[in-house]
Amino acid sequence: MPHPRLLAALAAVPLLCAAPTSPASAAPAPRYAALGDSYAAGVAAGSYDPASGDCRRSTRGYSALWAAAHGAALTNAACLGATTEDVRREQLPKVGADTTVVTVTVGGNDLGFTAAATDCLQPLTTDARCNRTLDAAEHRIDDEMPGRLSALYDAIRTAAPAARVVVTGYPRLLQTGTACAIATDARRQRFNALADRLDELIHRQATARGFAFADVRAAFDGHGACAADGEEWINGIVLSHLWESFHPTADGQARGYLPAVAALM
Repeated sequence: MPHPRLLAALAAVPLLCAAPTSPASAAPAPRYAALGDSYAAGVAAGSYDPASGDCRRSTRGYSALWAAAHGAALTNAACLGATTEDVRREQLPKVGADTTVVTVTVGGNDLGFTAAATDCLQPLTTDARCNRTLDAAEHRIDDEMPGRLSALYDAIRTAAPAARVVVTGYPRLLQTGTACAIATDARRQRFNALADRLDELIHRQATARGFAFADVRAAFDGHGACAADGEEWINGIVLSHLWESFHPTADGQARGYLPAVAALM
């Protein structure tokens, strides 16, 4: 029989052979839904997913980059040409109630972005034609866009009730104060002012619902179309693929959009 003093000494030794504790469970991967238009899809960044067809979703878009960096389960429904109604009707049904993160970039097509670019930024247009088109777009911002954004944001909250929602704005597309074949400087300034008005509305509507707003304008300043060579993060006119015109390049997605969005996720 062991000596009583030996038993006492052994009792004082910390138990080294206790049953191992279970390691802390790893945090579940984010369930991420990316919604919106061509800016959300990554149009003009290249490396398009063939399965996305005419939606032109890029593996270099900000949503794909964030998902890859965070191991997120990504549902990317963004599509070239999408309006707020397209997002609500066609994209939101793909969003599960267990989604934890949603991003959305949309609104430009509701204003007639393609018509505005054609009437203001192509060489043969006139100031009068540009002004008429931008006047019409400004009226839509005042009269139609508040209701459209409100309906969409309410629908997003219903579809993903527990998700963190980040709504992004648009960059000012055009560098001003430079010599450039893309429109006059005055026309470029007015086109940028339209982006500011839309961003301000998106900001108000998003934050009123408790969503985060990613403002990318400061990041893109100095990098719009008509910036110095090598500094452009926005394409000018792309004759081979006109649908890539006036969209962020891969640099614009990675260095303009991604940091602003990631800071709020």
